[in-house]
Amino acid sequence: MFEYLVGIEDPYEQGMAERRVAAIAAEVKFRDFKKLFGLYKKKIKALTQPVVVEDGLTEFEAQPYELNTGEWRADDAGIWKYGPGNGGNISWACSHPIMPVQRLRGVDTGLLKIKLLYRRGYNQKKNWNEVVVDARDIASATKIVDRLSAVGISVTSGERANNLVDYLRDVLDLNQDIIPEVKSVSRMGWNEEGFSPYVSGIVFDSADTFRGAYNAITQVGSYDEWKAEALDARSYSLTARIVLAASFASVLVEPLGCLPFFVHLWGMDSGTGKTVAQMLGASVWANPAVGQSYFQTFRGTVVGFEMMAGFLHSLPLFLDDLQLAKDRHGNVIFNVYDLASGTGKLRSNKALGLNYTPTWANCFITSGETPLVSDTDGAGALNRVIEIECTANDKAIRDGHRTANKLKANYGWAGRDFVEHFIQDGERERALQLYDDFFKACTESDTTDKQAMAAAVVLTADTLATEWIFQDSKALTVQEMSEFLKARATVSLADRGYDIICDWVAVNANKLRGSSDSGDCYGLLDSERNMAYIIRSVFNRVCQENSISSKALLSHLKTKGLIETSAKGYTKTKYIGNGQSPNCVCLKLQKAGNEEDVDFDELPL
Repeated sequence: MFEYLVGIEDPYEQGMAERRVAAIAAEVKFRDFKKLFGLYKKKIKALTQPVVVEDGLTEFEAQPYELNTGEWRADDAGIWKYGPGNGGNISWACSHPIMPVQRLRGVDTGLLKIKLLYRRGYNQKKNWNEVVVDARDIASATKIVDRLSAVGISVTSGERANNLVDYLRDVLDLNQDIIPEVKSVSRMGWNEEGFSPYVSGIVFDSADTFRGAYNAITQVGSYDEWKAEALDARSYSLTARIVLAASFASVLVEPLGCLPFFVHLWGMDSGTGKTVAQMLGASVWANPAVGQSYFQTFRGTVVGFEMMAGFLHSLPLFLDDLQLAKDRHGNVIFNVYDLASGTGKLRSNKALGLNYTPTWANCFITSGETPLVSDTDGAGALNRVIEIECTANDKAIRDGHRTANKLKANYGWAGRDFVEHFIQDGERERALQLYDDFFKACTESDTTDKQAMAAAVVLTADTLATEWIFQDSKALTVQEMSEFLKARATVSLADRGYDIICDWVAVNANKLRGSSDSGDCYGLLDSERNMAYIIRSVFNRVCQENSISSKALLSHLKTKGLIETSAKGYTKTKYIGNGQSPNCVCLKLQKAGNEEDVDFDELPL
């Protein structure tokens, strides 16, 4: 039979005859026909002249389509070709079937990825595995070994790696019109085609990197059962209503042109339902199991949080147990700015270029035993966080065990429903109008614009979710949200810095009595003028201990008229005794007794 096939001179006729014989061999369960025929041709080539097939075709069983392989032979025995000028020796690229089946062009980066199908073993002829790789990883013999060997593809360094690179390149070049190119994303959320993962016609290309989180974002169980649980929580818990609203609000951050923000649940008491309230918010989109792929904890690195935020992009990121982000001294080492900025750290690569920097526009819903920000944090950090205290007397979720089990069995429906409503004609414009109205109402209270922005997004989302999903007439009001918004004076670093210095003066009054022969001297206290003259170096040290920029604070105090200065600078010389006249910060103190404190808004500039 082999002699008959080799004796056919017409390459096309030979190929057709070979296919017919291979089919008969399969019917009678004669295995390895193609492999043995290949070895026979190798023997004939070594004895006489090599058998040349101008254009080969993939001959894998159950292949999605037939591809032109050029000089390569590609069948269930593997990928090989005759080596040039070496007596007919065979050059192997791979010992099992492998073929490119799709080009994926990233809508964010424009970079190309390739989907490969492969399988190993004769008992798995119909079970293809798939892997998506960067095009540059299969264009280098070094990179292809690292990337493909990790998923079980047979590739080794040296000639085999070079041959596999050549084979994949040839197949991609020869089949431009056959191998389709599709748009792809490596993240969730809004893109030019719609909202991933709910939009059709766009492929997710980072299944290997974020496989767990991607698989968690799906619909499981019953929408009606989830809705019944959410309605029950909304009926008695303001905290649950805010968490649900913040979860929906995450996908409105980008369309409404807002900044990322945090909603943080905290409380010293155990069993207040903080984590289960987060699970309720997470179940809007995905599997809410704590510590799983979607619902994370604070046990992570800055880069890890950046990558997860970049992957979710528009979906909310949930982080539990703030105490996991504390050092051995009990200080929180988590920086709100790292995520509230909406962009990852700029990083270079080995080629002295810039790596792709992830970005996001979403909401972060966190929990812990303590507040997320402290009085020493900057105004930007305080502005981005809405903090809600949970107590044992006012639980966020009453029956946490039952609710958690319900949510883990029913999730992912409401988020998709919300997005599908939002993309309808006219709804985006209505959301913008609602946001503008809520923002104006929030700014009328004593809060900052950034706090009002976050509150307005939450109120807008809850209004829409109440109408589209819950229909229980329990939409959040401005008055209910205002309870959790910070006052301007609380957020202002200058105001807080002034209060800290005034408190320090009160505590150290005994060391502000001018220069003496014994004890430390920090300056001079003038009770008649209600002034404190603090030696500049001492003032700088106090600011540093409280994480305050002394120069920035002095600039604000000078602008507000709360310090007396010389013609230039922020200090004046002051005689404090013993012939000493150091440069001092001449601070006007808050009024004593029953008189009102200094009103920053009334002071002359």
